[in-house]
Amino acid sequence: MSLQKLTAELYKLFDSQEYEQSLKLLAPIKIELIKHNLLIPLPSNTLTKDQVNDLKIAQRILEIGALASLLTNNYQSFENYFAQLRPFYATAQIYSKQEKLNTDATKIISLYLLYLLSQGLISKFHIELETIYNSSHYDTEKDKYLSFPINLERNLMEGNYIKIWKLLKEEKNLPCKEYTHFIDTLINALRFEISKSLEKTYDSIPISNCKNLLYFPQEQSDSVFETILKEQFEVDNWKIEGGVIYFNRNESNGDQAEASSTVFNALNYAEQIESII
Repeated sequence: MSLQKLTAELYKLFDSQEYEQSLKLLAPIKIELIKHNLLIPLPSNTLTKDQVNDLKIAQRILEIGALASLLTNNYQSFENYFAQLRPFYATAQIYSKQEKLNTDATKIISLYLLYLLSQGLISKFHIELETIYNSSHYDTEKDKYLSFPINLERNLMEGNYIKIWKLLKEEKNLPCKEYTHFIDTLINALRFEISKSLEKTYDSIPISNCKNLLYFPQEQSDSVFETILKEQFEVDNWKIEGGVIYFNRNESNGDQAEASSTVFNALNYAEQIESII
């Protein structure tokens, strides 16, 4: 099949949400892109309008590859496609603020940022963010996709856990359906951060308060809650007796003070959290 026919078939499969089949078709398409010198934008293939238009089609093909990989939980493939898209997004002839037709650039970049946050790769997140800030292609404050992970990470660093909870749990706050792919992982990451802060701040805490602070419903049984804690949050040093959680810790005063500051907002909103749940 020609590149044109392969591309048309790819669009059809992707629009039909046949993501596994889309990924299978991408292998021969990428071979054709290589044959036509379209897999990487270079000074030599961005000279004419026709060349640039062909590269925009190649960019869209790779974007479909990135989204299909994500939606089939193939994170290594998602990272690979994102790496291939970098030079397209960095080429002014192909992508700019004024020319965004037929591209999911900022959506995919924001999904990659969410992926880094969900994996706890904060250093990589900041490196990626610096690249975005240093580029003239993006308006991070006004772009609905880029602003979401940026605000999420900012609130995480400031310990504004209630704001993070609202961002993640209120569907109207999500810019697109693909974001839901990371919601459960990000919520678990949020709960993990809060649990680590709690054990550094307190000697003990009632289970009911802990449920509030970790955004679990009060009607959940204590035994189920205890099982979830042990399976998901690395709390082998927590002891539960008589409706109270005891933290076995040996932290320095400096660490304890820092943790107290981090969890401050969550503690202040304890009563409000229960009403949100």
